[in-house]
Amino acid sequence: MNIAAILPRSANFYGAASAVAHGLDVHLTYDGLLDQVRRIAGGLKRMGLRKGDRIAFVMTNDPHYVALKFAAWWIGAVVVPINAKLHRKEVAHILADSGAALVFVNHDTAAVLTQLDGEVTGLHHIIAVGSAEHDALRTAPPSQSLETADAQDLAWLFYTSGTTGFPKGAMISHGNLYAMAQGYLSDVDSIAPQATLIHLAPMSHGSGFYTLPFLAMGGVLVVPQSGSFDEAEFFDLLPHWQEVSAFVAPTMMRRLTDHAIARKVDARHLRCMIYGGGPLYLADLQKAGDHFGPVFAQIYGQGECPMTITSLSRERFTAALAGHDETSLQSVGMPFLGTELQIRDADGKVLSAGATGEISVRSPACFLGYWHNETGTRAALQDGWLLTGDLGRIDAAGRLHLVGRSKETIISAGSNIYPVEIENVLLQHPLVIEAAVLGVPDAEWGESVAAFVAIEQETLGLEAELDALCLANIARFKRPRRYYLRPSLPKNAYGKILKRELLHELLEAAKAGR
Repeated sequence: MNIAAILPRSANFYGAASAVAHGLDVHLTYDGLLDQVRRIAGGLKRMGLRKGDRIAFVMTNDPHYVALKFAAWWIGAVVVPINAKLHRKEVAHILADSGAALVFVNHDTAAVLTQLDGEVTGLHHIIAVGSAEHDALRTAPPSQSLETADAQDLAWLFYTSGTTGFPKGAMISHGNLYAMAQGYLSDVDSIAPQATLIHLAPMSHGSGFYTLPFLAMGGVLVVPQSGSFDEAEFFDLLPHWQEVSAFVAPTMMRRLTDHAIARKVDARHLRCMIYGGGPLYLADLQKAGDHFGPVFAQIYGQGECPMTITSLSRERFTAALAGHDETSLQSVGMPFLGTELQIRDADGKVLSAGATGEISVRSPACFLGYWHNETGTRAALQDGWLLTGDLGRIDAAGRLHLVGRSKETIISAGSNIYPVEIENVLLQHPLVIEAAVLGVPDAEWGESVAAFVAIEQETLGLEAELDALCLANIARFKRPRRYYLRPSLPKNAYGKILKRELLHELLEAAKAGR
């Protein structure tokens, strides 16, 4: 059941075919990828790493990511992918909490780990891609034997920002990963041999999950030379690869559409753009559909059930566009094959079709629980059901419609941001009495971060000080884009800040053009 077993199977089928590319250049064939994985696995074993050890990755998108990740699985180790955009303190927390024994970095992230020297106990090795240590792994005597793994064995420790202000490690098993990969093929799109996945989004997140179905079916993983999202680079790559797919956040979809229209891009090689991580407005969908044609699929998932709760497959999406079925296009689709959905009220009662409540899901892709966090696990998993914390309703046709987020998650450009993380930072300032952070609708980003701050006294330059405080403690993309300073914040009879009232105030001001 080891997820790495897909590689020898694919090498038998597709041996000399391209597996990983860097820009226009083939990086590894399937035979070459399998050889690299076995050699790196052999090197990891000689370093003393064993089944169950955690191996972290703090890397921007990189063609070496694939072999390193599969080598970790080959020996039964646990992959801990870390968003390269995170602040040094956030990276340190994840490394310490996971107990990572080894971390891989690349050119873009090496400096972050250098700053952590001595701060994280138990971290014995830091290996940079392209270093002598990395080269030694790539040329080590190969490990021929694949470590056995059961469906419930831990494979991927995925850290999600938590409502307590600290990221929680969602434990994803080998069986969960197989279910996710098979879910792509049954409910998102088919993959032909040598069809291409171009990694525009971070390989530490959704785009990295999709390496599995593409490698299982003989596809090609293409990492842009920049290692990041660049519209022009994507369309430059497009004519050189066949049946191209990409996983994108809604804001990326908008930028790709605007770029393609402005420059009259030839997108004939584009097969499927899968989007998720936030809402895409109907007007944006129609604009993209008019230009690109029937090349879209939508998924809804969480770190706790990766990429695999509901979908509007490429086939269903095409039919909805052609039939001007706005109801389907504004939903997040139907449950994946083998997935059950329920809508529950605050007391846990299952609600009927059309009623709004918390989305609950039971699926072979649902996680095992939170790493070393029994309290969080008990709250999230009840009788085999994952309580997502998201609010939604299921219509009469079985389609899920997202309504809101009961856990106050802000999703900006596809990234989850939790208010309490930012509030805790703002409260470190000596003049701040209270802070309330919330997400407001944003045409470009889906949602943007706003902060209401109660202060003791008016101080010139305070907003700049708060911004600097955020930049010193959390990732840049999480910091508020606007601050609202006032002597107090509205509260209910129990002393709880009324965020809904603050949001209403913002929305009314926006309507009035203020």
